[in-house]
Order: sequence, then structure tokens, then C-alpha cells
Amino acid sequence: MTESDGALSSAPSFEPPLRGAHIRAAPPGHGRAAPCRSATVRRTARQRVLPARTVGEGYSSARKFAERALRVVLEVLDHRRPVGQLSAVAYPPVVAALRSLVGGDLVPARELGVAVLARVDIAMVDPAAAEVYARYHRGTRHFAVAARIACTRADGWKVTALRVC
Repeated sequence: MTESDGALSSAPSFEPPLRGAHIRAAPPGHGRAAPCRSATVRRTARQRVLPARTVGEGYSSARKFAERALRVVLEVLDHRRPVGQLSAVAYPPVVAALRSLVGGDLVPARELGVAVLARVDIAMVDPAAAEVYARYHRGTRHFAVAARIACTRADGWKVTALRVC
């Protein structure tokens, strides 16, 4: 086929030509180079999600905390509660990020009305950490929020990461 028939030609080589006597050609039979481990895409190991029955008390306390914390977050985003009250449920980087959202009036679709938490689900990663995902409504539209919570002896449950969509 020719290019006029709509076929694609091979991509041009963008590597510079080899120059100099110190570079040798590969020995015969080595048509393929060994894959470079540093250039390959490494997959991150997924953390195993534990079923609720294996974590017992941690699941129910995490779920109660997640619902309470997300309600506080939504109230802060709606300017119904001051940002400073988030420090009771979230770590300082999360509070700072939410302060930026509220201060810059960057809250998604805030003009549609008050945010109402609809459903909260959690997936326990281990007895002291959980992934939280929830839905909330503004007017007739549905939105999502995701978070990670962790439990420490000193602080109890706290929001360590948050994503509002």
C-alpha cells in the first residue's frame, strides 16, 4: 500500500546516529535489548481491603466518625460552620486545603444550594485506616466526596486526605 491509499508509514527514528570508534555494535543474536527495570511502569501494590467482620469494633467507630466528619466538611464548604472547627476532625494539611477552597470560593456548584449528605460507605484497609466514599446532593444534582481516615492513639480518628467533586 502507498501513503495515498491511507496507510501509515513507520515513524522516523529520532535518535542521533552512532558516532565514534568506542561504540560497538551489539553481537549477533541480540536483536532485542533487555528491558530496563527503571524505565518500566511499576504498579503500586494495592492495599487489601478487609471485610467488616474481621475488624469488628473498628468498622462501626470508623463509619460513625466518617459520617460526622463529612457532615462537618460539607457545613464548612457551605459557610455554615467556621473552618477552624475542622481541626477536631482533620489533620492540618486537609484543613489548609479546605481553607483555600472556602476562601477562594472554589467549592463545586455551591450556587445550587445547600449540600446534603446522602450516603456514606467505608472500606477498611486495616483496623486503623479506612477509605471513605460518599454522595451528597446540591439541589437536583449529585456529587461525590472521598476521604481517607486513620486512627491513632493520641488523636483518635482523623481525616488524612479529602477529595471533593
